[in-house]
Amino acid sequence: MSLSKISSLLLLPLLVIILSGPFIILLLAVQTEPAVTNPPALTSNEISRVEQLLLKSAPQSPSARSEQNLQLNADELNLLLSYSINMTRLSPEWAAVLTLADNTVNTKLTFQLVDGWIPLYLNFGVNLILNDSLLVLDKLVVGKLQVPNGLLELASTSMRSYLDGENKTYQNFSELIANVDQISVIQDRIYVTLQWDPILISRISEQAQQLFISDEDQQRIMEHYRLISEIAAAIPANLRAVSLNTFLVPMFTAANEKSKSGSDPIAENRTLFQTLAIYVNHEDISQLLGETLAKEMQPAKYIEVRLQRRQDLAQHLVSIAAITASTGADFAQLLSTTKEAYDARYRSGFSFSDLTANTVGVYLASYSTQDPATAIEMQKRLATLQTESDYMPEVGDNRDGISESDFAAIYSDRNSPEYQRRLADIQALIKTRALFKGLD
Repeated sequence: MSLSKISSLLLLPLLVIILSGPFIILLLAVQTEPAVTNPPALTSNEISRVEQLLLKSAPQSPSARSEQNLQLNADELNLLLSYSINMTRLSPEWAAVLTLADNTVNTKLTFQLVDGWIPLYLNFGVNLILNDSLLVLDKLVVGKLQVPNGLLELASTSMRSYLDGENKTYQNFSELIANVDQISVIQDRIYVTLQWDPILISRISEQAQQLFISDEDQQRIMEHYRLISEIAAAIPANLRAVSLNTFLVPMFTAANEKSKSGSDPIAENRTLFQTLAIYVNHEDISQLLGETLAKEMQPAKYIEVRLQRRQDLAQHLVSIAAITASTGADFAQLLSTTKEAYDARYRSGFSFSDLTANTVGVYLASYSTQDPATAIEMQKRLATLQTESDYMPEVGDNRDGISESDFAAIYSDRNSPEYQRRLADIQALIKTRALFKGLD
């Protein structure tokens, strides 16, 4: 046998191995059983626990720098993780669970690739260990395949090197990590000491908002903001404040005209609430557009916007409407009740007036982004508003400023029958408003 034939015979198996390598890796990585299954929907008690965990973790003065000490056990971490997956609409494709041990955090994640007769999953095992008071990646397993540590280090170094110079979000995230003074994991509990930096948190929040705003939505936001500028410019200089309806009516009239011309009514309504919330709260439009696009916009003349002669009610309603339109009613309601609990503990006290305005905001945005037909119907109704009472019940007789101790004495907690009845009464009253009739 010639040397060339021998070489060919030797090269053939090598070629087969090279060509089949990706297929073998795929077989090792993809599995037919999930490592983690989705838990059932959170109960009202579990959602109440999420509220309490958020309240416990919040700084007493969010606008001031301070040292924060957090501690959570594995059960609490998994509750927050499960809620986050649901809130970000990653479920049911994604599922995850954490376990804690001394100096170690282990995470299992499952991503469903195919849901059919033979379902396929990517299962990840991520092991983090404490190193110099910070958690670092120790091991990554995908299906039955462990990623070599050398490859992990190379990929991590290359990614950090690229992002350090090109990505502001990563730079802010790196700064956030640098603000963590201490992490310790003892048995099934993690302890974190960090420096709360409100300016940094604000920057990260703005960048997170912008990640979920498409180029098309940015153009819609710019159009909404130009209309706000026109409305504000037409308000007589001697007026100190105007009703929320001054903006709602012309803005939804314009949104309805755009929908008639073929624009997505849900996107029009969502971006309208986002833009109006920026204006009503006297914030910078760059939060939604970023610095570059914001420079193209002339700042709108600001005038105070009120609801039932109160600026805070207008701010509550529009802010929660924007959050509902962006992230969904469940998260907006959680944020609303947690914020009132925070006020009861640290600030002006629990307010049923604020909660009513928040709930109106949830209903307003939920219907306005429910489906195209309902979105258009809401545009028509909001374009023909007559009075604020068309959507907002009178709150003048509410008892507000309730301290945490007084709230506990009256209602025990937010799962009590008494408190749930009060919430049901508020919701029933809102549904009697002209704007919401016949929508269910």
